[in-house]
Amino acid sequence: MSSPDVPAIKRAGLPVDLDRLAREGDEWLSPEERYALKTHGVCAQSQPGVFMIRVRTSDGELDSDTARELAGLADRLSGGWLHLTTRQQAELHHVPARQVPATIDAVADLGLTTRSACGHTVRGIMSCAHADVSLDEPFDCTPDATALAAHVAARGPDIDPHMPQRLNIAFGGCPACREHAKLNDIGFASVRRGDEPGYQVWLGGSLGKSMPTLAFCAFDFVARSDVIAMFEAVRFVFTSLAKFDKPNKARLKFLARELGRERLIEQVATALETARADYPMTPAPVASSEPDYAAALAHQPPGGWRSGVRPAREPGYAVATVNVPLGDVDGDDVRTLADLADAVADGRLRLTRNQNVSLFLPVDAVPALEARLEGLGLSLAGADQARDVRACTGGPVCSLAITPAQKVAHQLLSTPALRRNAQLRVHVSGCQNACAQQQIADLGFSGSKITIHGEGVLGYQVWVGGDLTTDRVGTVIGRVAESDVVAITEADVGRAVVGDVPEIQVVDRFPPVRVEQFRNHTPAGIATWK
Repeated sequence: MSSPDVPAIKRAGLPVDLDRLAREGDEWLSPEERYALKTHGVCAQSQPGVFMIRVRTSDGELDSDTARELAGLADRLSGGWLHLTTRQQAELHHVPARQVPATIDAVADLGLTTRSACGHTVRGIMSCAHADVSLDEPFDCTPDATALAAHVAARGPDIDPHMPQRLNIAFGGCPACREHAKLNDIGFASVRRGDEPGYQVWLGGSLGKSMPTLAFCAFDFVARSDVIAMFEAVRFVFTSLAKFDKPNKARLKFLARELGRERLIEQVATALETARADYPMTPAPVASSEPDYAAALAHQPPGGWRSGVRPAREPGYAVATVNVPLGDVDGDDVRTLADLADAVADGRLRLTRNQNVSLFLPVDAVPALEARLEGLGLSLAGADQARDVRACTGGPVCSLAITPAQKVAHQLLSTPALRRNAQLRVHVSGCQNACAQQQIADLGFSGSKITIHGEGVLGYQVWVGGDLTTDRVGTVIGRVAESDVVAITEADVGRAVVGDVPEIQVVDRFPPVRVEQFRNHTPAGIATWK
């Protein structure tokens, strides 16, 4: 099938006949109409006649009843399988073409939406999964993220045809969220100016296959009342100046590079003055008291604080993170997690950027939670650690994927070296589009077709040294056959690389090595760039 003329279908208003899709299936769809489906959250899979449907959550949160209903949809339409993404969304896969419109409607009946979840749209807005209960947040950013998400959802049908490319947006103020702001086109990082809560605004972050770039801090402080106006100001500048007819060069990072950071800031600041009048916002009240750190830390759960069980702002409570391997969960597990949220927590499931599920609960309830999870083959152990390998769906599900990322990630989950080095971050993407964000991992893999000893095979680019805390995008040191991914991980886990690539030190006890030594330690299948 030929590539779609994306600018043309946008100028036509992104038309697609969902009623005909329900009647006849998808064989009649043109490439342009298949693209238009993305603005409804519907993406083609590698397999004919079925689609992935991405569901936008409310700031990564699902109440228990909604989670059960979503699990029921998965049972009926996608083989009982839900995939949790690195942007706190949920995906249904293998939905038959004729069932797509009904599925969109069923998601809407849950109070959720698929609109603008894919394509060149304002994607689902991320928010710190623990913002309202975290010890680390300057204030709860959830109301502001929710307000902007509602605004964007209402505006989606009007603005989607005019978007040069996507805009990714994230909120949060804990250390991890502040770093994650650098990966988004617009990042709102919670701060306080004296007693006033507000945001640093970061612009121009994006990984992907072309020019992976971390965002820069464009505004040191923006009032909460200006959140929607700031979004509209950035959107106006973006849609006015970005390369609409060249989508591959139309992300905000390209515009920042073309204009220069200072001029981009000037353009947004000018647009903000107008947007304040057009899009006023009255923020919901947020708590202003400082947490009692000593009291919160003193109420330890049985087994103490650890990666999967962290102290909450309220003394005697904890945030427990369920390690969901590779973000894949079936309907029965979702229902059990929803039951647990009602029984021992606050009735909410919080989806995290690491493809896990967090619960807010009393510390005394942690043992009961762990006992129930053990029966599911899930646990709190290893959440956000090395054994918690991050991966996209990859092939053969995703139509863009080159390699089966999930297969490799499953193999890495049981790699002894990763269990010995619990702090190493390993991300696996099935192509260069960086859904698993391999460029910010200590050790990242991105799928590609490579040539080793004259033979074309499936393989991976190997990335090392990504570190958001030091504003460092990883460096590709070579390529390796798919069959050697586990071996290269075993051989080089915990090492550091200096010289032609930035120095990294994953674990202090491991000595640094040079690029040449890295290659000497790897299997014979390592291939260098050509």
